[in-house]
Amino acid sequence: MKHPERSPVSASGLPIRRLLVWAALAVPVAGGPFQDARADCREVAKPLQEALKARDLDAARRHYEAVQREFDCSGDFQARAGRAVSNLHVLVAEERMAGGATLASQRDLLERGNGYARTWRTLALLGDVAYDARDYGSATGLYQEALVVIDNEGHTPTPPPRSDIERILERAGLNRMLAKDYVRAPTNRLGRLDGLAAPSIRGIGIKRVLIPVTFEFASAEFDEKGRRYAEEMAEFLIQQAPERIAISAHTDERGEEAYNLALSRRRGEAVRDFLKERGFTGEITMIPKGESLPFALPDPENHSQEEIWRVNRRVELMR
Repeated sequence: MKHPERSPVSASGLPIRRLLVWAALAVPVAGGPFQDARADCREVAKPLQEALKARDLDAARRHYEAVQREFDCSGDFQARAGRAVSNLHVLVAEERMAGGATLASQRDLLERGNGYARTWRTLALLGDVAYDARDYGSATGLYQEALVVIDNEGHTPTPPPRSDIERILERAGLNRMLAKDYVRAPTNRLGRLDGLAAPSIRGIGIKRVLIPVTFEFASAEFDEKGRRYAEEMAEFLIQQAPERIAISAHTDERGEEAYNLALSRRRGEAVRDFLKERGFTGEITMIPKGESLPFALPDPENHSQEEIWRVNRRVELMR
């Protein structure tokens, strides 16, 4: 028996709202990066600050080049100036969208901004562009890079609101589920897996994450992509060594409810056994869910039935 009245939820247990413009609209473009400029650098920094305040992209680009050429401007100052110019591109794009422009039409502007500095806002918006174009693999990479940039205090001195971090996590996980091919998590300077594989982003613990461990049809045997994700999962869990985790296994709604529940149990057990074989020593609780908790796509009308089934056939890791 099917239950269409069940309310779909996101990986965090909350409904997903589709937002193209991130919450932090007041993009910092002036002030902070210029207050501690050395005296000999201020001659070129001041015109850049004025261009940023005036939201004059052409002037900001010209004066940024002058800052880069000035030997008396420190490398750290030049990097912060680049982030300010990059953020100005985001602000202009958001203003254009508020005036009726489409996000897709701002892609070139955002990519140009990325050339000055890869800020989390630019990366998140470009992730949205890729998601709208159904380029889920590229979107996954962009969202995960945004998470890495957020987690780096040198690149992002002031962290974004918690709601933005959580939304990027949701988008990254969703697009990774939708992508047909394996998208490896990024690696940090210490050689550890980052992005969706990280245990926390800027102090916000990642308690639940979607893992695209996929299987052969009606089977508990990993397919090629599923095995690669299972290997990645084992890699970061061994690195992080949590004392205990839970694995929640899900199916789509095709087939009888009892069959799907049993199938999700076998698939969850397969993941549990694989992790143990690879050397993970923490306690593992396995939670079969069958078809009972469908994933909430933010815009299901824009997805094929196969894509909807794909995100419902998922494994969730809970720390």
